[in-house]
Formats: sequence, C-alpha cells, structure tokens
Amino acid sequence: MLGGFAITSGDNRITEQGKRSSKMWKLLQYLIAHRHKLVSQEEIIDTFWADETSENPGSAIRTMIHRARAALAAGGLENTDDIILARSGGYSWNDAATHGVDAEEFEEFCKKANAVVTSGERLELLLQAADIYKGDFLPGSSDEIWVLPLSRWYRTLYINCVHDALELLTSSGNGVKAEELCIKALTLDPFDEQILEYHLRSLISQDKTNEAREVYKKMEAMFYDILGVSFSDNLHELYAQIEKPEINEDLPLEELLDEWLNDSDFSGAYYCDLLVFKIVYQIEARSGARSGRPAFIVRFETKQTPAQKGVTVMDQLAISIPVALRKGDLFTRAGPRQYMLMLRNLTYENCKMLVERILGTLNTKQLSNITGTSIKPVIPYE
Repeated sequence: MLGGFAITSGDNRITEQGKRSSKMWKLLQYLIAHRHKLVSQEEIIDTFWADETSENPGSAIRTMIHRARAALAAGGLENTDDIILARSGGYSWNDAATHGVDAEEFEEFCKKANAVVTSGERLELLLQAADIYKGDFLPGSSDEIWVLPLSRWYRTLYINCVHDALELLTSSGNGVKAEELCIKALTLDPFDEQILEYHLRSLISQDKTNEAREVYKKMEAMFYDILGVSFSDNLHELYAQIEKPEINEDLPLEELLDEWLNDSDFSGAYYCDLLVFKIVYQIEARSGARSGRPAFIVRFETKQTPAQKGVTVMDQLAISIPVALRKGDLFTRAGPRQYMLMLRNLTYENCKMLVERILGTLNTKQLSNITGTSIKPVIPYE
C-alpha cells in the first residue's frame, strides 16, 4: 500500500493498474486498511456513496464485493469467499489469514527503533523501515478523504525515520549509505532542507565537492522556481564551506595554485551562491576605495508568474547572462525573481550596453515579464 496498491501471492501479483472499476478497488483497499474490524454497510455507504443517491446501496455494495472477489480470483487467489468475509451487517478482510501489509510492517519497524537504546541496533531498524517505504500511502486513491490522514501519518513517520537514520549514519562516518538514503528520500520529498543538508554533507565527506556544488545549485533553483523561496542560512553557510579550499598540508606555492585552478571551471563567467556574492562584494568595496577601479552591480527583476510550459524569463536569463559576461565577472540568483551581476573595469555606459544585449535575447513574452533593471556602482568602503 506504500507507493502503490498491489496484492502478491507466490508468483501472482494483482494491481489496480488499468482496471475499470476504481470504486471497487478503493473499497478493497478500505477493507484491507481496516481489516482488524467489521466494516458495517452504513460505514461503506458513508465512505463511498455519501454524495450519491442510490435506491438500493446494499445491492451496489454486494455487486462491488462480488467484483472484488472475481478480481482476486482472476489474479490467481483461491477461496476468495474466505478472503473477503460477509458477516451480519457488513464485510471484512479475513484477518486470520496469513498475510502482511507493508504499511503496518513499516510502522512496526519504526516503533521498534524508538524502543531500543543501542545506536547500532536502532540504525539497523531505521534502515529496514526506510527500505519498506516505497512511496506515499495509496497514491492512486489520494482523493479519498479517509486516505489523506493515513498518508500524512506514514509520510511523517518516514521523514522522522530518515532524519534519525541520517544523524546516526553521519555520526558514524558512513557517508556512502547516507548519500544513498538521501537520494531516495529527496525523490519522495525534495523540499526537506534537513535531508538536503545531510545529502550535501555526505558528498563532502566523500570528497565529492563538485557533485555537492551541482546538487546545491539544482536544488536552489527548484526552491526558487517551485516554492518561490530561498534556502535557509544553514544551507548558504554549508555552500560557503563547499567553496572554501581545504588545506590538509603545507603545499609548495606552485602546487597549491595548480590545485586551485584545476578545482574550478574557467569556461565562462563565475556563478556563485548569494552568500559568496556578498563576500566578494565586500572585498570589492574595500579594494575599490584604494584602486579607484570601477565596478558595478546590475540587477534584473522579473514578475512572479505561475509555472508555465516553455522557457521562462528566469530560464532565459540563466542562459543569456553567462554568455554575455566575461570570465572575470560574477553573477548569482538573488531570489525567486532576481539575478544580480558584478561587473569590473567597465564604464556605466558599457554596463548599459551589456544589459541591452542580454534583454535582446528575450522574446516578447519574456520581456513583458521583466519588471526592471538597475545599475549601481559598488560603494567603496573607506
């Protein structure tokens, strides 16, 4: 029931995919989810026929039960009358039969993990629980009112399970397993910043700095584009650690400089996180006071438009800006609707020409979503 509905018996596997009678499958799911009790006819009517008028709902229920038994028999199960029991006043899934339900097994592992003290045993139980969770509870029936609270409950259990497991994996230095768990968890919940932070730390612990950098940029764009928010300070600070050179020994100057050069991409303008952009700005403000070297900040601001097909104005700016800039220039995404550029050794008129060049790459619709551009000099720090 986690990640999709299926009944497996030996080599036989029964699923709801491609089935016509969705209400029959939802009734079957309801009986399994509530198999520890007798489900009364009135409860079934209230759950599945509350908004419908039927002269004989009891007959409709019997028809659904007959179809459910037939679907189970067609899938290779035997004695289906003993699987779905008809009792006085209602129906029930035969709880005496030998079977297991993944959702309940998942919850049981979570309970066992919370009951043990030894970190090694607890981690093993948490990982077993996380492995069982293949996705949300009955996603194909997510429109049913009774499914929603159960889906939220199991999702919350899973996220808590992953958080606890990642804490233990990180403290034990198992970056490989932590990375594996993070990838699966972020597939199911890509906007959990705590899991994303563990993911980046797991990559850093394995010296996968470039991969951590790419993951950060991809997820930052998703947060901006889909949620319209930026990362927390914790993630910005972690990115600063990713960009910070690590010196484990005293290297000769030539070797150290070669290492720094090989660790960076010099193919175009430098894209960085907003925090790094701020640090460079502060450095530029200090040096500009002494050298008198001109430097300007350019900002592109766009409308907050609903998600749409095709290349949006922010997508096009992400393509056009690095092409227009020089290798010594710097740019960053400063929010859901903004890009900022730092341009050195250009006049104000040169900056205006560059802005016009970038705007010239936009189509009419994209241009209509530009709310403004501004050019400001870097303020020298005296």
